Amino acid sequence: MYNFTVMHENIAVANVTISDNHKCVQIKKLVADSIIQPFSGNELSLERVYRFLKSRCYEDERADLKEILNQANLTSNDPWEWNRITHGVMWDDMIWIRFEGETLRWEDVQWRK
Repeated sequence: MYNFTVMHENIAVANVTISDNHKCVQIKKLVADSIIQPFSGNELSLERVYRFLKSRCYEDERADLKEILNQANLTSNDPWEWNRITHGVMWDDMIWIRFEGETLRWEDVQWRK
């Protein structure tokens, strides 16, 4: 199982569980549809989760992607692996991913203070 909680700063907004074979997904919204809920609306599919994870990666077309992946010890721009390393933290928002068993807080993962 691939379990994580989507966070907005220190607020849990959704729990996501994905089967080992990446074919089944369960999304439990913990916050109503709003600007901090990445899974607003009724489309709660595996494709939606994948698009969310992919949006938190570098673009596949980046000229320096190979160097970035090399620094992260990755051979491909795999959203599952990339988000495991980065917790999905982006420069321009406060949404991130906390994986099952972690006790991290926003203060532990944020890039800018």
